[in-house]
Amino acid sequence: MAGMSMIGQSLTVLAAGIAVYYLTTLMIWVGHYLPHRPSSRLRAFHIGGHHTLYPDSQHARSPRFLYGWGRHESLVPQLPWLIGLAAAFWILPARFARVATAELLLVAVVHSYVHTHFHLTTSWLARFAWFRRAQAVHDLHHDRDINFMVFDYFWDRVFSTFEEPAA
Repeated sequence: MAGMSMIGQSLTVLAAGIAVYYLTTLMIWVGHYLPHRPSSRLRAFHIGGHHTLYPDSQHARSPRFLYGWGRHESLVPQLPWLIGLAAAFWILPARFARVATAELLLVAVVHSYVHTHFHLTTSWLARFAWFRRAQAVHDLHHDRDINFMVFDYFWDRVFSTFEEPAA
Protein backbone atom coordinates (compact mmCIF):
# COMPACT_ATOMS: atom_id res chain seq x y z
CA MET A 1 0.00 0.00 0.00
CA ALA A 2 3.02 2.21 -0.33
CA GLY A 3 2.21 5.33 -2.27
CA MET A 4 -1.50 5.23 -1.36
CA SER A 5 -3.08 8.12 0.45
CA MET A 6 -4.36 7.63 3.98
CA ILE A 7 -7.93 7.67 2.65
CA GLY A 8 -7.04 5.11 -0.04
CA GLN A 9 -5.45 2.84 2.56
CA SER A 10 -8.46 3.21 4.87
CA LEU A 11 -10.87 2.35 2.05
CA THR A 12 -8.76 -0.67 1.10
CA VAL A 13 -8.78 -1.93 4.69
CA LEU A 14 -12.54 -1.32 4.98
CA ALA A 15 -13.24 -3.11 1.68
CA ALA A 16 -11.03 -6.03 2.73
CA GLY A 17 -12.79 -6.26 6.10
CA ILE A 18 -16.20 -6.31 4.43
CA ALA A 19 -15.04 -8.92 1.90
CA VAL A 20 -13.68 -11.18 4.67
CA TYR A 21 -16.93 -10.82 6.63
CA TYR A 22 -19.07 -11.84 3.66
CA LEU A 23 -16.72 -14.67 2.64
CA THR A 24 -16.79 -15.98 6.21
CA THR A 25 -20.57 -15.79 6.50
CA LEU A 26 -20.87 -17.47 3.07
CA MET A 27 -18.73 -20.37 4.32
CA ILE A 28 -20.87 -20.59 7.47
CA TRP A 29 -24.01 -20.63 5.29
CA VAL A 30 -22.55 -23.34 3.00
CA GLY A 31 -21.40 -25.36 6.01
CA HIS A 32 -24.89 -25.21 7.48
CA TYR A 33 -26.89 -25.55 4.25
CA LEU A 34 -25.14 -28.66 2.92
CA PRO A 35 -25.86 -30.88 5.97
CA HIS A 36 -29.56 -30.13 5.49
CA ARG A 37 -29.60 -31.61 1.97
CA PRO A 38 -31.14 -35.10 2.07
CA SER A 39 -28.32 -36.62 -0.01
CA SER A 40 -25.53 -34.96 1.97
CA ARG A 41 -22.91 -37.15 3.62
CA LEU A 42 -22.74 -34.46 6.30
CA ARG A 43 -26.41 -34.83 7.22
CA ALA A 44 -25.82 -37.39 9.99
CA PHE A 45 -23.41 -35.03 11.75
CA HIS A 46 -25.81 -32.14 12.01
CA ILE A 47 -29.32 -33.58 11.82
CA GLY A 48 -28.35 -36.65 13.86
CA GLY A 49 -27.02 -34.45 16.64
CA HIS A 50 -28.20 -30.85 16.94
CA HIS A 51 -31.58 -31.35 15.27
CA THR A 52 -32.21 -34.54 17.24
CA LEU A 53 -31.62 -32.63 20.47
CA TYR A 54 -33.67 -29.66 19.23
CA PRO A 55 -36.11 -31.27 16.75
CA ASP A 56 -38.52 -28.37 16.25
CA SER A 57 -39.36 -24.86 17.39
CA GLN A 58 -41.46 -26.21 20.26
CA HIS A 59 -38.44 -28.08 21.64
CA ALA A 60 -35.64 -25.64 20.82
CA ARG A 61 -34.58 -24.61 24.35
CA SER A 62 -32.70 -26.25 27.18
CA PRO A 63 -31.12 -24.98 30.40
CA ARG A 64 -27.67 -25.86 29.01
CA PHE A 65 -26.82 -25.77 25.31
CA LEU A 66 -26.09 -29.14 23.71
CA TYR A 67 -24.08 -29.12 20.47
CA GLY A 68 -24.39 -32.81 19.88
CA TRP A 69 -22.20 -35.70 20.84
CA GLY A 70 -19.40 -37.74 19.34
CA ARG A 71 -19.70 -37.92 15.58
CA HIS A 72 -22.92 -35.91 15.73
CA GLU A 73 -21.23 -32.69 16.84
CA SER A 74 -23.09 -29.90 15.02
CA LEU A 75 -20.00 -27.77 14.37
CA VAL A 76 -18.17 -30.48 12.39
CA PRO A 77 -19.79 -29.73 8.99
CA GLN A 78 -18.74 -26.05 9.11
CA LEU A 79 -15.09 -26.62 9.98
CA PRO A 80 -13.80 -27.72 6.54
CA TRP A 81 -15.27 -24.61 4.91
CA LEU A 82 -13.87 -22.24 7.52
CA ILE A 83 -10.46 -23.93 7.59
CA GLY A 84 -10.35 -23.84 3.79
CA LEU A 85 -11.14 -20.15 3.75
CA ALA A 86 -8.51 -19.43 6.42
CA ALA A 87 -5.97 -21.40 4.39
CA ALA A 88 -6.89 -19.40 1.28
CA PHE A 89 -6.21 -16.17 3.16
CA TRP A 90 -2.57 -17.21 3.46
CA ILE A 91 -2.00 -16.47 -0.22
CA LEU A 92 -2.28 -12.83 0.85
CA PRO A 93 0.64 -10.88 2.29
CA ALA A 94 1.32 -12.09 5.84
CA ARG A 95 -0.14 -9.13 7.73
CA PHE A 96 -3.37 -9.28 5.72
CA ALA A 97 -3.57 -13.04 6.15
CA ARG A 98 -3.26 -12.70 9.93
CA VAL A 99 -5.93 -9.99 10.12
CA ALA A 100 -8.30 -11.87 7.77
CA THR A 101 -7.88 -15.08 9.78
CA ALA A 102 -8.48 -13.21 13.05
CA GLU A 103 -11.65 -11.67 11.59
CA LEU A 104 -12.83 -15.09 10.39
CA LEU A 105 -12.32 -16.48 13.90
CA LEU A 106 -14.14 -13.54 15.49
CA VAL A 107 -17.13 -13.86 13.16
CA ALA A 108 -17.29 -17.64 13.72
CA VAL A 109 -17.06 -17.29 17.52
CA VAL A 110 -19.76 -14.58 17.65
CA HIS A 111 -21.96 -16.68 15.35
CA SER A 112 -21.52 -19.73 17.59
CA TYR A 113 -22.05 -17.71 20.77
CA VAL A 114 -25.33 -16.17 19.59
CA HIS A 115 -26.50 -19.54 18.27
CA THR A 116 -25.79 -21.09 21.66
CA HIS A 117 -27.99 -18.46 23.31
CA PHE A 118 -30.86 -19.17 20.89
CA HIS A 119 -31.18 -22.57 22.52
CA LEU A 120 -30.99 -21.54 26.17
CA THR A 121 -34.16 -21.32 28.24
CA THR A 122 -32.71 -18.19 29.84
CA SER A 123 -30.31 -15.91 27.99
CA TRP A 124 -29.06 -12.47 28.93
CA LEU A 125 -29.43 -11.55 25.24
CA ALA A 126 -33.22 -11.98 25.41
CA ARG A 127 -33.55 -8.40 26.66
CA PHE A 128 -32.66 -7.17 23.14
CA ALA A 129 -35.34 -6.98 20.42
CA TRP A 130 -32.84 -7.96 17.67
CA PHE A 131 -32.06 -11.16 19.58
CA ARG A 132 -35.69 -12.12 20.13
CA ARG A 133 -36.41 -11.58 16.42
CA ALA A 134 -33.31 -13.56 15.37
CA GLN A 135 -34.29 -16.33 17.79
CA ALA A 136 -37.77 -16.50 16.23
CA VAL A 137 -36.19 -16.68 12.76
CA HIS A 138 -33.91 -19.48 13.98
CA ASP A 139 -36.83 -21.36 15.51
CA LEU A 140 -38.29 -21.69 11.99
CA HIS A 141 -35.02 -23.33 10.96
CA HIS A 142 -35.77 -26.17 13.36
CA ASP A 143 -39.16 -26.69 11.69
CA ARG A 144 -38.01 -26.50 8.04
CA ASP A 145 -34.82 -26.35 5.96
CA ILE A 146 -34.68 -22.54 5.91
CA ASN A 147 -32.88 -19.68 7.75
CA PHE A 148 -29.38 -21.16 7.90
CA MET A 149 -27.69 -18.06 9.32
CA VAL A 150 -27.85 -16.74 12.86
CA PHE A 151 -28.40 -12.99 12.75
CA ASP A 152 -27.30 -11.71 9.35
CA TYR A 153 -29.58 -13.25 6.76
CA PHE A 154 -27.80 -11.83 3.71
CA TRP A 155 -26.91 -15.23 2.24
CA ASP A 156 -30.31 -16.69 3.12
CA ARG A 157 -31.89 -13.87 1.15
CA VAL A 158 -29.45 -14.31 -1.77
CA PHE A 159 -30.17 -18.04 -2.01
CA SER A 160 -33.92 -17.73 -1.21
CA THR A 161 -33.67 -19.74 2.01
CA PHE A 162 -34.92 -16.94 4.25
CA GLU A 163 -38.37 -16.88 5.78
CA GLU A 164 -39.70 -14.32 8.21
CA PRO A 165 -41.56 -15.65 11.26
CA ALA A 166 -45.24 -14.84 11.63
CA ALA A 167 -45.91 -11.65 13.57
